[in-house]
Amino acid sequence: GAKMIVEEGGGFPNSVCALRKVRGIGHYTAGAIASIVFKEAVPVVDGNVVRVIARLKALSANPKDVVTVKNFWKLAGQLVDPCRPGDFNQALMELGATLCTPSSPSCSSCPLSVQCHALSVSRQDSSVTVTDYPTKVVKAKQRCDFCAVSIVEILDGGDLVERPQSESKFLLVKRPDEGLLAGLWEFPSVPLDGEVDLATRRGAIDFLLKKSFNLDTKKSYNLVLREDVGEYVHVFTHIRLKMYIELLVLHLKGGKNNLHKEQDKESMVWKYVNNKSLANMGLTSGVRKAYNMVQKYKQSMFNPITAKQERNHFKET
Repeated sequence: GAKMIVEEGGGFPNSVCALRKVRGIGHYTAGAIASIVFKEAVPVVDGNVVRVIARLKALSANPKDVVTVKNFWKLAGQLVDPCRPGDFNQALMELGATLCTPSSPSCSSCPLSVQCHALSVSRQDSSVTVTDYPTKVVKAKQRCDFCAVSIVEILDGGDLVERPQSESKFLLVKRPDEGLLAGLWEFPSVPLDGEVDLATRRGAIDFLLKKSFNLDTKKSYNLVLREDVGEYVHVFTHIRLKMYIELLVLHLKGGKNNLHKEQDKESMVWKYVNNKSLANMGLTSGVRKAYNMVQKYKQSMFNPITAKQERNHFKET
């Protein structure tokens, strides 16, 4: 987003509409910047604001529903102080964080208690409490997924020990533009049907590399090193993803030009980058963890005792 602003050369955007066009800035961040920094009378809605408005208006609708969320933004927009929008938005969020809490609201201390419909309803009907608003949403059960991740390092010359780091490149794949972690870069990976053995994982990776990149051990590359580095569990809101990490070091037969010819731009977008570029990329924490595991392994690979300790550590954590 910062690079985009600099490249366009028009200065930092100062309105919600302009801010929403910047990559990485969503509805909430745009509203926060516009109201707090530029005094634009626009709302900012987070979980605290949703709770305050739901109780203020006695709204029992599902706060996660798309239509309900739009309604909360509309109501919040009607409440914003046109003279001090940033202060108002921050005060509303703070009210939800400190007084109008999820389970034990301090209604007697709340400056909005006289106007609170939820409090009024609870006083008239003993079966209703302020904490009934907003409607409690049952959290989806966390799903357990598994995948094999192959950190493919391509050597231009020398060997794994003596070559300069700049002479090797890492293969990165861009995720689809929709779904989990949309559009982000990661190492080649394949989903697995549960906790499968090493041979099955390698077979799945080999199939992916051959199909997508024409990387075939008998035709396109010489294998320098293939090592099972360890396991890492990456936890999302609704997914617990267990990743099996391997390091695959290759010498390409005929150089990288052959790899370029096989790129199928319609099905997969990929590139290879050196260590320096990889270190400066905005990778997800899961991808960064996998890369760091491989780097630690490479540092200790010529000390068998240390390497074994590293692998056991990763499996335990």
